[in-house]
Amino acid sequence: MTWPTLHRGINNEHHGIKNLGQDPSTFKGEPIWEEIRRRGGSIGVFGSMQSWPPMDPGPGGFFVPDTFAHDAHCIPESLSPLQAFNLAQVRRNPRVVDRSAPNTAEGLGALRTMRRAGVRWSTLARLAAQVAGERFDPLLAARRPVFQTVLFWDVFRRQFDPANPPALTTFFTNHVAGVMHRYWKDVFPEDFPDALPAPGAHSREPLMQFAIGELDAMLADVLAWSRKNPDLVVVFAASMGQAAVHRDSHEGLELVVEDLAVLLKAAGLGREDYKALLAMVPQVAIEVRDAAKRAWARDTLAGATTAAGLPFIRVQEIGASLSISVHSPPNARIEAGTFTIGGRAIAWAEAGIRMQEIEPGTAYHIPEGSFAVWSPAVRAPASPLRARINADRVKNWLLAVSAEGPSRITSLEPA
Repeated sequence: MTWPTLHRGINNEHHGIKNLGQDPSTFKGEPIWEEIRRRGGSIGVFGSMQSWPPMDPGPGGFFVPDTFAHDAHCIPESLSPLQAFNLAQVRRNPRVVDRSAPNTAEGLGALRTMRRAGVRWSTLARLAAQVAGERFDPLLAARRPVFQTVLFWDVFRRQFDPANPPALTTFFTNHVAGVMHRYWKDVFPEDFPDALPAPGAHSREPLMQFAIGELDAMLADVLAWSRKNPDLVVVFAASMGQAAVHRDSHEGLELVVEDLAVLLKAAGLGREDYKALLAMVPQVAIEVRDAAKRAWARDTLAGATTAAGLPFIRVQEIGASLSISVHSPPNARIEAGTFTIGGRAIAWAEAGIRMQEIEPGTAYHIPEGSFAVWSPAVRAPASPLRARINADRVKNWLLAVSAEGPSRITSLEPA
């Protein structure tokens, strides 16, 4: 919800965006890239949230939608095969990293796709070393999601021309946040004084250092471009922050939708009745154009109960989309082995749901994010401004900077 607030200049009560996979026709407000185009400027959008479907980016522009896009279409079209590969990886790695290696044909196909899109040989060598290293240290597999950003940064570098840039260019990455969610405790054990790690226990702090190091390298590229082109304005934004969270009630098991088609069959939908969309676990999303079938599936899923008679599936219907969240009940309810849906008892596996041992995340969102601005054309103040601003103020400020240049940097007013 926070990124469309920043992009559209209106808060979530007005833009109405609640879920990944939500029907885009239900979105309200105009994202900044659309307004820039309407005013005649070109855009370079790369991975920004809720950016599907792509639009004409204008001269020198490009448009690669977010990693939960409904299809792989990109502009230029030459990037679509890489986006297809990216979306396939998202489907294969929804909660736990899939450590399986691609077969020879898949591997060669992915290699050709990456090279054509602009991935450097040095990056491919790093990727090969990563896969090889996992054979000796399986824990290295946790780095795989970070490499999604590493690969796409190379592609962005090829598309972006710092000497002749679009009026607005964006690049989105979630790789640091993903690590923070799961492994905050390893980086800040002092936030968990009652659960200090055992002597010799493996720490994920090196993974966090790796993730931040990759972000640092990206920022180094951006600042180097700015020094060569003083008219560039760099904006670094995190829509939310994170802090420690204590999930003491988590008992180590979660329910994961492994086969969406089987679950939806239990809810009365055939494969021809819906289109599966990408969303973030524990949520799955589908598009159902038939209103009657959509309502039936919605009510059937929402009415499912554990063996103890408690509902555990939440369904939001927005437009033609259903966002389905499977919430894990206590272990005893999971281990009972069955639940009730549509008036009949069924085993988890028969409904495409499996039990997964999961470490609970140790950090979660807080409202305060970060917003930093830099340009070599403007002298930094002796004491950096540390104002608090509302996210819905950012769009109009960015539009002004895009139109008037770095002189508007100091005019962002606090909330």
